[in-house]
Amino acid sequence: MKFSALSYVAATAPLLTSLVQLQLLIPNNIIVEAKPSNEYQVVFQPLQQQQHLAGSSNNVNYYYQGKLQEMLLDQINTSNEIGDFYAQTNYKRLIKTSAHRKPRWMTEDDIHTLRRMGVKFMDVTEAYISKHLASSNQGSDISSKDIFSIEDIDIDDNQSLMIHEHSSSSAKEIATKDLPKLPTQLIYQDTVKPIVSNLTTSYMEDTLKRFTEFHNRYYDSSYGLQSSEWLLKRIQSLIDEYTSSSTSSPTKVTVKHFKHKFKQPSIIARFEGQPHTSSSSNNNKKVADETVIISAHQDSVNMWIPWFGRAPGADDDGSGTVTILEAFRTLLVQLQQGNFRPQRTVEFHWYAGEEGGLLGSQDVAHYYRRHDRTVVGQLHFDMTGYNKRPKNKDEIIGVVVDNTDIELSNLLRLLAKTYSRLETRDLECGYACSDHASWNQVGYRSAMAYECDDLEANSNIHSPKDVVETVDFNHMVEFTKLAIGYAYEVGNAI
Repeated sequence: MKFSALSYVAATAPLLTSLVQLQLLIPNNIIVEAKPSNEYQVVFQPLQQQQHLAGSSNNVNYYYQGKLQEMLLDQINTSNEIGDFYAQTNYKRLIKTSAHRKPRWMTEDDIHTLRRMGVKFMDVTEAYISKHLASSNQGSDISSKDIFSIEDIDIDDNQSLMIHEHSSSSAKEIATKDLPKLPTQLIYQDTVKPIVSNLTTSYMEDTLKRFTEFHNRYYDSSYGLQSSEWLLKRIQSLIDEYTSSSTSSPTKVTVKHFKHKFKQPSIIARFEGQPHTSSSSNNNKKVADETVIISAHQDSVNMWIPWFGRAPGADDDGSGTVTILEAFRTLLVQLQQGNFRPQRTVEFHWYAGEEGGLLGSQDVAHYYRRHDRTVVGQLHFDMTGYNKRPKNKDEIIGVVVDNTDIELSNLLRLLAKTYSRLETRDLECGYACSDHASWNQVGYRSAMAYECDDLEANSNIHSPKDVVETVDFNHMVEFTKLAIGYAYEVGNAI
């Protein structure tokens, strides 16, 4: 990737922290200032002018400027190899920021600006390109720039983008006449309550500490690829550990990567559904083919320099990642002991590219829809660890009420009331808030549990300050309880 280093560096404390953590030697006469165009640049002032920046002549020490540029470029070229995701579509992507607005072509820099401004967005490029190619019978290779001019794609037909499009202002109950029923009463309490009452945080703590040691987990970089490979190996090691001595179990457990057009793959682990009767009727096979999804996203991003800035992502979304991983590990233990044998297929998803506009989850959701997969519901966990709150505020579980399914959200509240010590409180998180929106938008049930009822509570996210020391593992384990309860109660047919 070509990079104009000094015109792109951000004038904030997170940036300077990133540079220090990259072990770059920063001369003490560097000043970072904002430009009127909302970009940022590094200016090198003589030392005597540092205290009088306003009105100064902005003399530049070109020697230090060149040295810093060399160091930045060296860091990009050697430490973190960037993919060609944006080059595949001529460095423009089709971005939606509202369900009611047409998408717009935006450059990579435009997208980074949206993220810095806190604007939630969905990258819908692949959906539109697929529609365009299908209508023109030109195949499906979007990486070939010779097929068409990317700007020529008609985006006027906004309603044809997705199979379903729902209002971002309020939750709407998706038409579920063809979907399996959700439980309205929890019938596995005698099994689940002893399990969740004995949960510990040691494995979660160890995993998150290691996961956040990656410099960042940016989705189109070698860091993102390496962190995903590490996570998949950790999941596979759990499967090997807990299934090697339970060969008598009919439930098959697997994990694999789901690859995308960017470097970081998503991860899908699954417990294959097994009917509880010896009958081989079509009805039993149909139940086994139904899928229950528990999910989080694995990538992280530095809002200022996404591809190489430090982004440990402990809360966003390392917390969700290890929350559902602990649920997965616990279910493996129960499988080994003969206490977990779901009739339906129960899948755990760790999505790549959430920070790029819900890229990974959109790919997976569209794949399932194209292949007519029956998804009973998708329960998503994005940020479950931050628990610093005013003394007059209760520790709670947030239930997202927009771009979600009413019925599944009601079940989430029931799971919390039954299996967690925490009460629930509703919140809206806006358009394209997280990966639940990808499933909701193509017509599947989705719900999302959040760490509190205030989206702005954790100001550390997307920066080097989102570290393990800022999350509360005892808070996180309450969300693990929800995932375990969901796997039991929905993983078995009514």
